[in-house]
Amino acid sequence: MIISQSNKEALKNPWVLGIILFVCTFLSANAIFIYLAFKSPPSLVDKHFYENGKNYDEIQKKIEQQKKLGWTGLFMLPSTTRVNQVQTYEVLIQGKNATAIDLDSVVMKAYRPSDATADFTAFMLNTKPGVYVTEMSFNLPGTWDLVVEAKQGEKELVITKRVSIKP
Repeated sequence: MIISQSNKEALKNPWVLGIILFVCTFLSANAIFIYLAFKSPPSLVDKHFYENGKNYDEIQKKIEQQKKLGWTGLFMLPSTTRVNQVQTYEVLIQGKNATAIDLDSVVMKAYRPSDATADFTAFMLNTKPGVYVTEMSFNLPGTWDLVVEAKQGEKELVITKRVSIKP
């Protein structure tokens, strides 16, 4: 079998062989990705996604109320975070005109999008006016979503931050 560009037989032409090889590689890679997608499907962070979807208008009203409050929140996170390393996580929450707010409760929730069984909650303590602190340790590496819920009576502020935990 002589492989040459001048050869008129299709399976002996290098261009045809290259195209066939490319298509086979493409299909093999897709088959592997499909297998991996079914083997480890992603988990939902919100277990009540259906109810929250039905309450979409109510959630939008809460977001509008939150904007009207004029509260702001700022995460103060460690520069590097590793698995099973206890570190301090701070949140600065201010009202209008950068005034400190005395809140009833501040809770930080850590969600792992790929594994809902690893989610946990930590209560935050007020150390200085407007500054709330908690110590946390992540037991798995990867991407985590931090959600802080700050409440004062009926008023509520929710702030989020995505962090990456190194092994």
